[in-house]
Amino acid sequence: MNLIHLSFACVGLSLLPTVGFAADVDNLSQKQLSDAAIVNVQTSPVAQSITSAAALQAPERSVSLMLLPADAARFVQPVDVPEAVLLAARSITPIVNSKTLPLSPSALSASPFLIADGNPAEAAKLNLWTSARPDGHAPIGVMGDHTHKKGEWMFSYRYMFMEMDGNRDGTNSLSTADVLQQFPVSPLRMTMHMHMLGAMYAPSDNVTLMGMLPFVIKEMDHVTRRGTQFTTKSSGIGDIKLGGLIKIYDQNRQRIHLNAGFTVPTGSINERATTPAGPNSVLPYPMQIGSGTFDLTPGITYLGEADSFSWGAQAMGVLRLGRNSNSYRLGNQFELTGWGAYKWSDVVSTSLRLKGKTWGDIDGADPRLNPNLIPTANPELRSGTTIDLGLGLNLYAPNGPLQGSRIGIEFALPLLRDLDGPQLETDWTLTLGVQTSF
Repeated sequence: MNLIHLSFACVGLSLLPTVGFAADVDNLSQKQLSDAAIVNVQTSPVAQSITSAAALQAPERSVSLMLLPADAARFVQPVDVPEAVLLAARSITPIVNSKTLPLSPSALSASPFLIADGNPAEAAKLNLWTSARPDGHAPIGVMGDHTHKKGEWMFSYRYMFMEMDGNRDGTNSLSTADVLQQFPVSPLRMTMHMHMLGAMYAPSDNVTLMGMLPFVIKEMDHVTRRGTQFTTKSSGIGDIKLGGLIKIYDQNRQRIHLNAGFTVPTGSINERATTPAGPNSVLPYPMQIGSGTFDLTPGITYLGEADSFSWGAQAMGVLRLGRNSNSYRLGNQFELTGWGAYKWSDVVSTSLRLKGKTWGDIDGADPRLNPNLIPTANPELRSGTTIDLGLGLNLYAPNGPLQGSRIGIEFALPLLRDLDGPQLETDWTLTLGVQTSF
């Protein structure tokens, strides 16, 4: 690969020592380089050792090009700069990372320019959205909320806890005695712990690929009409989630991207435990780990921000494809969420989020389960609609050895629970997460 070492000078701007970049010019002929608006083409010890002499013979030409410091993440196409330079600019890798660049509004309006997204203050001056701030990501409970720049990786870990206590039918709470009038066994309480590892990689500025691997732990307490109490447990790897985020709009400090994904049925649908019915009983639907089906997860995400606050919304669906090997499929889901966040400093932001979710009954039935024994084994008592309110905190490292890393916390309480019951009702959820990108 031929490399050319470029130093971009800015006309009409006060610039600290010139920033150097290495650009891939494999596809640029000498004539294209000659015609290109390249300023101050010169060599460096590194460039001399890997660059042919012919590739360095592009003449100097005076042109107004401005490149913001920090990561070369996203480029706004200048009006008069030849495509040859744009091709090179898309593969720019920082060699020297300048932290400050004085900007003049008159110079900005007078000069065509290339721009990198990575400096929140400069991005704000140029009316561009940036993730380099504590509220640059959605609350930690939102998945697939942001895209990355070309070549960037992000790894994440999330811990989610959910507690369900008591039963409900419609919007009315039911006592245990109410449930036991209809079924010989009633669920009392359920907890779910989920540990999720995530990875994201951007092969281009407009496409980000993502994958998530969950490990799920469930526990449910029960009581029979005779007063016998027992607990069942299940755990294992859940359904793997894969997908892509496709950016379709990026202007005026706002972004929109499409969420296109699917799940792989790696979670078990054959969990068993000891119950009053026997030592190796098949557990009801909520205690299974996976869906048993390939599921589509389409969606769309919108992001916006101002100097001190940001906002966003996301619509996501889960569409089940066919029945699983146990002759049923879980109900389809639709979720709509919106949030606002306030940036208290370069490190801390808080958020408020509203989430609505609706899902359908199970289609088909597992022939090993008796739907008259306990409501969790009845496939016609699984649908519902909920609205939750989430309070969040994001901590972000703008510089230092952990630059770009963040910690998120979100606590959610239900505002509405309308369940086709008897069903256990969710009382609260907690999500903690750590994210780091490079």
